[in-house]
Amino acid sequence: MALQVNSRGSDVTRLQQALQSKGFDPQGVDGAFGRNTRTAVMNFQRAQGLTVDGIVGGDTAEKLFGSRDRKYFDGVSDFEGGGTVTSPGNVTNGGGWGGTERVANAAKSIAQQMGIPVTSQKRNLADTQRVGSSTSSDHYTGNTNAFAVDFGVSGSRGTELARRIADQYGIPRSNIGTFNGHNVTINGERYRLQLLWQVSGHYDHVHLGIKKL
Repeated sequence: MALQVNSRGSDVTRLQQALQSKGFDPQGVDGAFGRNTRTAVMNFQRAQGLTVDGIVGGDTAEKLFGSRDRKYFDGVSDFEGGGTVTSPGNVTNGGGWGGTERVANAAKSIAQQMGIPVTSQKRNLADTQRVGSSTSSDHYTGNTNAFAVDFGVSGSRGTELARRIADQYGIPRSNIGTFNGHNVTINGERYRLQLLWQVSGHYDHVHLGIKKL
């Protein structure tokens, strides 16, 4: 196995972050191995005197991560393991923000059971700018058909929380560690969910964004 064009998931996210940190910009960290990531890999390989093929295997991983461990390039999500469901369970909609507010309640309940606090929900323009976010964020109050909640957590507890939220909402665990969205239908209404953990800007909290489609 190796990482190459069309690979997706947390291994690609980690690859993109590593390339970026070493000055080989993949033009974004999104967990999707496309043309720009391939170019960055090739530039890194060339600089390291490796075979320049745009494919990340053992030799490239060793130079990039200091290890030939297959976990860095096997394409298997670091967050996989255990069963998952394919549709939301015990999730309801309604309330404010186009009915998205109550969609977050199941995640809040899981976090509460784990003793993990809610650290952010909707933010006005001033607060959005203060934290360095953008007006496209589900947190921003100007987006009236969206809601978002952040849970302050780190380390293995963050991974456990992200997995439990993913399972509850039917989000593939392979989405964790990427910026991928996942569409669900709840009581006949469609929503886009985005579960962010261990991606750029999301190492000290788990984020669940919800947007009505």
